[in-house]
Amino acid sequence: MVGGLIWLVLIFTCVVIHELAHSLVARRRGALVREIVLLPIGGVSRLENLPESPRDELAIAIVGPAASVALAVVGALVVVGLRQPLLPPDLYGGPLLARLVWFNLVIGAFNLLPAFPLDGGRVLRALLERRYDLERATHVAAKVGRGLALALIAIGVFANLWFVFIGVFVYFGASAEEAATVVHLRLRDAVVADVMLLDPLVLDPATGIADLRLLLRTSAQGAFPVVGPRGYEGMIDAATIEGTFLDRVAADLVVEQPTLSPTADLETEALALVETSPVHAVAVAEQGRIVGLLRRDDIRRRVGSPSRRPPARSGD
Repeated sequence: MVGGLIWLVLIFTCVVIHELAHSLVARRRGALVREIVLLPIGGVSRLENLPESPRDELAIAIVGPAASVALAVVGALVVVGLRQPLLPPDLYGGPLLARLVWFNLVIGAFNLLPAFPLDGGRVLRALLERRYDLERATHVAAKVGRGLALALIAIGVFANLWFVFIGVFVYFGASAEEAATVVHLRLRDAVVADVMLLDPLVLDPATGIADLRLLLRTSAQGAFPVVGPRGYEGMIDAATIEGTFLDRVAADLVVEQPTLSPTADLETEALALVETSPVHAVAVAEQGRIVGLLRRDDIRRRVGSPSRRPPARSGD
């Protein structure tokens, strides 16, 4: 029992060192680390922003496996110095330090598999950017990752269900990384004013439900800012209006939420606010007046529309 607890502490310590290596290099290269997620098969450092150049991404990605290999080498030297056996490889029995050596080698090698969200997927993308732009390199790397994931799942069905779990993790991780990169590229450098609906219909808080339902027949706006004598009060959406009794008024249905400025960054400031909004829309205000409406569908159209060739990241 005590030996098993010590083993768990040691392997998670090694995983933390692996991820901290990513984080330290990322900070030095100008990328912000939002969080570190520890998983049974390793860990994932979630970056707030993409590295500025392929060279930076390569450095950030490769340092994690390098740290694991370094831990394995140091451990192997200690094991040899103590005259303990390193062979045969065994993660379940034998001397504790020898097992830790092989664990770090496995983690280092596993993370070099060319599939997102593993380090090898980022290494592959950085190398592909020598030939393609970032979006195309991400699509190719994600496709390779999904292919590898399906192979792991197939192997796992006949050999070990653990490979099925890893394959599923890699498959969805590759797709998530691909989607996140596309969102970043399509929204990069855009502000709310580039996408928002101009001069939206604004409701008075005393407007009755019958009048609101008539309004829905002539407007495809979908969500409406409510503005009373004291100014902006909140938002109402079409679904709430349709599902409410006729004896209510707009003021009874208002969802309170902040407004956005027309100059707010679409990716870093507006996206999360719109996605988490109960009405999937946010009013845009300037000098106390509602001048626009930013809806989730407006952002998704921008993300889904064909983009011009994205600018290449600097560096090589």
